[in-house]
Amino acid sequence: MMLELYEILSNIIEPICPCFVDHYPTTLDKVYPYVEISFPNVTPNNSFSDNNLLEVSIWHNLDTDIMAIETITDTIHKLLNKTHYLTSNMHVSINRETPHRIVLNDEMIGIQRRKLRYKVTIYKI
Repeated sequence: MMLELYEILSNIIEPICPCFVDHYPTTLDKVYPYVEISFPNVTPNNSFSDNNLLEVSIWHNLDTDIMAIETITDTIHKLLNKTHYLTSNMHVSINRETPHRIVLNDEMIGIQRRKLRYKVTIYKI
């Protein structure tokens, strides 16, 4: 089910910005902007569903222009928040988690980062 969920999320985010699962591939030179998606924890909700914390990290290297990263962040949030997906074996519900939008400082000057957080509930069919 997680592979199918990663595919759903990638299909949503890829048209906006290149998207990678867990981390940017170390074999590639970084090209900005990009997005990383990860599930740092999964908690069983009951015998029919799981609650997953989804983190969407957005990276950009336009250090003096926040418009680009904020536009990407806003667009992704509008597509993910309060959405539902139904597949042959699961129903997915995505809703923002508190706090849902975080500005992160990066150790490299010139790199901008944002993080979006969602609760993803997967109901097994």
